[in-house]
Amino acid sequence: MRICFELLELLKAHKKAIRRAAVSTFGYIAKAIGPQDVLHTLLNNLKVQDRQMRVCTTVAVAIVAETCGPFTVLPALMNEYRVPELNIQNGVLKAMSFMFEYIGEMGKDYIYAVTPLLEDALMDRDAVHRQTGCAAVKHLSLGVAGLGCEDALVHLLNFVWPNIFEESPHVIQATCDAIEGLMVSLGPNVILAYVVQGLYHPARKVREIYWKIYNMLYIYAADSMVLGFPTIEDEGENNYARTTLELFI
Repeated sequence: MRICFELLELLKAHKKAIRRAAVSTFGYIAKAIGPQDVLHTLLNNLKVQDRQMRVCTTVAVAIVAETCGPFTVLPALMNEYRVPELNIQNGVLKAMSFMFEYIGEMGKDYIYAVTPLLEDALMDRDAVHRQTGCAAVKHLSLGVAGLGCEDALVHLLNFVWPNIFEESPHVIQATCDAIEGLMVSLGPNVILAYVVQGLYHPARKVREIYWKIYNMLYIYAADSMVLGFPTIEDEGENNYARTTLELFI
């Protein structure tokens, strides 16, 4: 435990290699003495003002979750989110984002547990909350792709979607990343159903973001989108029927 407190100081180091070694060491210590004490130390460290310290702490929490199993870390992490302080809540969300990035498909066992927390984050007035929530959704959805968690993912998509109209470029980027992740796990046609509504909206600002997302879908999954396009009747020389698809169906 004494080593843990010393390691916290190393998270302030200017060299990236030192910080990286320090957060990995937390994982080894947690493996040796159990995650509880290490986690207590790390979660206390989320209260500090220094951003670099907090980010390194969240990475360390995620590494502890990866080495000792997410079930040892998640209850304490979710309990910490109840503290009504911006830095702590952002730290918890960031730790979850890193954790889902590290554990990959193990996330399917925890998606239903964290959905209410992510809902809360994606509805928050603070833009950073929503940004970090979107990052967590991205990693979560990429991890559980093809594992039958579509119900929770569609639910989260409904909370992610309104953020496309944000002003801040960071939030827009995080939202688009989350939508890309959900595109992988839900398939592009689910996202297309959301996009079609706004492509010809009277307001230019609305059209712009909707076309941006449509172009993203088109670049990544043009072939899959054929199934999602509406069927239009042939008119004169223009033939809109997709005969091979209709034969298959």
